[in-house]
Amino acid sequence: MSKSKVALVRCGDYDFGHVKEAVQKGIDLLGGPDGFVSAGEKILLKPNWLSADPPEKCVTTHPSVFKAAAEIFQKAGAELTYGDSPAFQNPEHAAKRSGIEAVAAELGIAPADFQSGREVFFSEGRQNKKFTIANGVLDSDGVVSLPKMKTHAFQRVTGAVKNQFGCIPGTRKGEFHVRIPDAAAFARMLIDLNSYIRPRLFIMDGILAMEGNGPRGGTPGK
Repeated sequence: MSKSKVALVRCGDYDFGHVKEAVQKGIDLLGGPDGFVSAGEKILLKPNWLSADPPEKCVTTHPSVFKAAAEIFQKAGAELTYGDSPAFQNPEHAAKRSGIEAVAAELGIAPADFQSGREVFFSEGRQNKKFTIANGVLDSDGVVSLPKMKTHAFQRVTGAVKNQFGCIPGTRKGEFHVRIPDAAAFARMLIDLNSYIRPRLFIMDGILAMEGNGPRGGTPGK
């Protein structure tokens, strides 16, 4: 198995100019946007919307990070949509409270369907071979994942891999917690889920991360 390439770029605040410069630098270090999307492809931007919280609470992906990624991939010719399935509240409310809805409207990016989904069979899954995946994910050509760096009471940390759990729509996420109460087995499920979705790229918002009682009750920290 080949190792993933990682670019770590420092950014001291959420000023949009600084954020876009950092995101652009990171993508360029990995080969440039054309290495991840092609003109005309339908690409889903998948932020982290655990709940309908404002950006300063450090629960969700910051809108500056979303906007930077969106502008870069729009310039590369991708047709973008966006969305997530929050654990609390509905996607529309989370999009508005997180500040991402306003950015998406400014850039002309349509919301994807994360309310309903379809069952898929993944023969290569080592533990989990069946998932119900949001239509917005299945109807795209590829996913660019925009996770938030946070602590997590169950999985210890939530980031790039855990972010794809939001590709399972609505209450079906709760079913996995009931069926897989063991943290190690839950992590194996997440690996199978990511192996099926295969995001093109992960751009993690770690400018301010959450520490303490994450993923929602912790405190922002650098």
